[in-house]
Amino acid sequence: MKNLLLTGLFIFLGSCSSDDFDNSNLRSASKEEISKEKTADFKKRPAAEKNFKEVAAGDYILLIPADLKEKILSVLKAQSGRNGENTFEKSSSSLVTISSAEDPVSTLFIIVDESTLGSSLKLDVKGYIVDLGNLRGAQYNIVDDFIIQYEISKRQDPALLTDEKDTVLSISSISEAVLFSEKERKDRDWETSTTSKIIRHD
Repeated sequence: MKNLLLTGLFIFLGSCSSDDFDNSNLRSASKEEISKEKTADFKKRPAAEKNFKEVAAGDYILLIPADLKEKILSVLKAQSGRNGENTFEKSSSSLVTISSAEDPVSTLFIIVDESTLGSSLKLDVKGYIVDLGNLRGAQYNIVDDFIIQYEISKRQDPALLTDEKDTVLSISSISEAVLFSEKERKDRDWETSTTSKIIRHD
């Protein structure tokens, strides 16, 4: 009789532990699913929070902060007009989407590539973007000095046409806003800022 009771007790305990094991597996599986859902939501959140907009650029759709859309369109406008085609007419399914929140440098490179700048000037601007990106984490006064010095050099370059200077300055402004999204940009009056900077160095 005792053996029978002990056997019954072992079977009962075994079934409980098996149920607990199955439940723990289900709980861990459900936790993994919830974790995946939260991760997916987190990835979507920046676009919603920062109110991102789509801009077509060549074979890409760029997700950029809404307040930059017009600036970027002004850089790309001449290119699409020159080619005589509207990039928005292309099938959106064939375009690669890149978010400036996740890959800011690639986004900026595409803007440069799709601009009307010459190849050597494009390389120069891309080098500037890389150097500017390397300053993330630095104090903002260092970032501002670097940006202003670059912009001064382009404004004073006699080899550049007015349209080229305007495009470079626009891309510089866009680059600062994309790479330093948390930094409040003070829209500079280019003449005033460069003049004051030159005087300070004199």
